[in-house]
Amino acid sequence: MSEVKGENLREEVFHIIKRKWPIHVSEVARELDLFPEEEDGDKATISKVKYHFDQLAREDKIKVKKIDRALVAWPHEVEKYRTIHEMLTD
Repeated sequence: MSEVKGENLREEVFHIIKRKWPIHVSEVARELDLFPEEEDGDKATISKVKYHFDQLAREDKIKVKKIDRALVAWPHEVEKYRTIHEMLTD
């Protein structure tokens, strides 16, 4: 079990999202060793990581989208790539 907390945890979550996007909450929790890969995790662990997703989205560092029951995130800078791609294909 990881001992990363608070702002340090938020920064770790952000680095994981930047490294492995698109990614959802439980994948980030697994990357942080908050629960073993073979387990689905508990609600408290998922809620903790989701809280940091929400904070990072509020800070405009990431974009989030709910796909079915999964919350998926990617870095905000990826939106710039998408915009450039749309401009080039028009």
